[in-house]
Amino acid sequence: MSGGRLLLGALISVAMLGAAEAQPRDLPAGLNRDLVSRACQACHDLSMVLAATGLTRAGWDATIEEMISYGMRVDADDRAKMLDYLSNNLGPR
Repeated sequence: MSGGRLLLGALISVAMLGAAEAQPRDLPAGLNRDLVSRACQACHDLSMVLAATGLTRAGWDATIEEMISYGMRVDADDRAKMLDYLSNNLGPR
């Protein structure tokens, strides 16, 4: 491989590594993770959810209420499941 091709290959590898690191993490395992994932990703990616990690139960409750005001549709049972998942898995440590 010539020096130019080697350099190009190295640059592409570095770019691919950067792109892989930029991918949003997935939600932590837990009961109702799939429900939360589907509901949240209907409007935005999971990085927004993960960025709010550390909210109290009251904070997550207010966030769900805000999302409902933006048009999220969720029945009372699923809302309670989402609140449990978020506060238990992404609440304060």
